[in-house]
Amino acid sequence: MRLVARGHGGTGARAAALLCVCCVGASVRPALAQDNPALRAAVQLAAEGRGDSARRIVAAELAKARPGDPAYVEALYWRGRLAVSGDSAERDLRRVAIEYSNSHWADQALLQLSQLALAAGNSTGALQLAERLRGDYPTSGLRGAAALWAGRAAFEQGDPVAACALLDSARSEAPGDVEFLNQVAFYRGRCATVAAAPKPDTAPPSGQGDSAARPAPAPAAPAQPAAPAAPRADSAPASRAPAFEVQVTATRSSRAAQATLDRLTRAGQHGRIVKGTDGILRVRAGPFQTEHEAATAAARLKTALGGHPFVVPAS
Repeated sequence: MRLVARGHGGTGARAAALLCVCCVGASVRPALAQDNPALRAAVQLAAEGRGDSARRIVAAELAKARPGDPAYVEALYWRGRLAVSGDSAERDLRRVAIEYSNSHWADQALLQLSQLALAAGNSTGALQLAERLRGDYPTSGLRGAAALWAGRAAFEQGDPVAACALLDSARSEAPGDVEFLNQVAFYRGRCATVAAAPKPDTAPPSGQGDSAARPAPAPAAPAQPAAPAAPRADSAPASRAPAFEVQVTATRSSRAAQATLDRLTRAGQHGRIVKGTDGILRVRAGPFQTEHEAATAAARLKTALGGHPFVVPAS
């Protein structure tokens, strides 16, 4: 198996930081980090922003496990997930996906590699890795998440038709996960602009009809002097309305939503609670002018609050 996750030079640290933001809530199966209590504790420490302590625990578990054993593969996977550089993360995750392709961590490693590739600007590699997951692991519970990342990569490659088809697959393969469907809906918003190719004008068949049978064209109206152009109302530069927010969590509990909003405020971010028609309370930070600003804030909030913050359109 040949895996390509490399992107532009100098992006290893940025890719590693974005890897945490890119983790899809629906993509983490319930068994993850629960095979080993020590690793479960390490993942919790990382979510609380104590990455160094988490990495020490993972290193200790990896050192005492025998290569090839399930405990070793699990620790290797989490060492990659918690790595401080994109290169280190890619190295460990590639080993899991290639050397231990029959383990129940292999498809998850492929998904993380796809996310790393896209974060590093390598949309071709990201698409290949996501599609490999979908092809090599047809029963994987991560197929929907892989379709989401493949769709994002296809957009980056300028193929919106393929991207929208992949996002449709993602939506149909994870119908019950609200957070995941919110992410799919955000990227699928671009599909509204994907119009079908215009039909060519229909010309009369050869040999049918002639100039005598056709009505003569109406005489052209005499040219009128052009009216002076009215000044454009938008000629003066205007500041754009904020277009993006970061969704921090979604819950049906007003107490939990308020607690998250309080933590958000203490982290130095403006936030609000949005109640949807489905009764779910969504805690959002922002707003932000650009998607890049929102993604940067999401990375900071991932470190400060944990969870899986992601960018959504401002409403």
